[in-house]
Amino acid sequence: MIIGLTGTLGAGKGTIVNFLKQNSFEHYSVREFLIEEIKKRDLPINRDSMVLVANQLREMNSPSYIIEELSKKAKQEKGNIIIESIRTPEEAKKIKEMGGYLIAVDASPQIRYSRILLRKSETDKRSYDEFMEDEKREMFSTDPNKQNLSECIKRSDYIIQNNKSYEELEEKTKEIIKKIKELQNNISSKIPRPTWDEYFMKTAALVAERSTCLRHHVGAVIVKDKRIITTGYNGAAKGVKDCLELGCLRNELKIPSGTRHEICRAIHAEQNAIIQGAFHGISLKDSTLYCTHTPCMICAKMIVNSGIDKIVSYQDYPDESAKKFLEEAKVDLIKVQKPKQDIEFKD
Repeated sequence: MIIGLTGTLGAGKGTIVNFLKQNSFEHYSVREFLIEEIKKRDLPINRDSMVLVANQLREMNSPSYIIEELSKKAKQEKGNIIIESIRTPEEAKKIKEMGGYLIAVDASPQIRYSRILLRKSETDKRSYDEFMEDEKREMFSTDPNKQNLSECIKRSDYIIQNNKSYEELEEKTKEIIKKIKELQNNISSKIPRPTWDEYFMKTAALVAERSTCLRHHVGAVIVKDKRIITTGYNGAAKGVKDCLELGCLRNELKIPSGTRHEICRAIHAEQNAIIQGAFHGISLKDSTLYCTHTPCMICAKMIVNSGIDKIVSYQDYPDESAKKFLEEAKVDLIKVQKPKQDIEFKD
């Protein structure tokens, strides 16, 4: 079994590695690989040097060079392998080409920063502001040779939210390894039935295909008692020209995602799903919202007051304040892996 591990700074990758090493996994670390390269160049051992050397190696060779080098060593092993940490889309792709599975781990920024302070690594001597700048630099690059953690997480087969205890992280890791073993062993020749979360999440992704937004296609379905009661996607109001016809005003004004919602012509997917309930006289009390993206603050307020008590999503919208608000309002926000794009059934 080959596992590639990605995730944000301080999210718990090392903890997962230690757990898997105790369970007969051989560990190959990008971090250790880069530290050796840094020593050869007589550079200071810190995060800036790691980013600099990693980017140079990829530019000189290929975007997946570091993983290719580690995989050469890993091929000598016959047992289970974990390669940490995957930081570019091409590295993620390489893991899949090797027949491996990609696991991502994430947590809130405050929790993650407190963890790196505790571990006192020579590469983690950063203030909180520097820590957040590091993350910004490594999260969204469009250069294939540079870090793009957001895309790696998006491409992951499994995503772990590690905001609680070590025991819970260990249990989640155990469950994922068990699922992978079941897949590898072909326990059943039947097409696997999707879970309820997979079923409704894939439906939300299908709804998103109707979006008229030029930036993000977002889909939402609201479910009660395992029955879809409303759906919504992001697009213009009834009878109004949409962005497919007029172009994106936010792009023209260079407005970043997660800000200045009032400029946008579109109604968000969550809002449209809630509005459909009001239009048709359907109560949303004690229902669950499945949405391709986590909500913005405006949607979060509507979700709370509409009576929805649970949200399931696979992708983050850039609005951390909305997550904190939902936590305060005691609305469960659950992250799951992105549904498969193919539909499997017997014809």
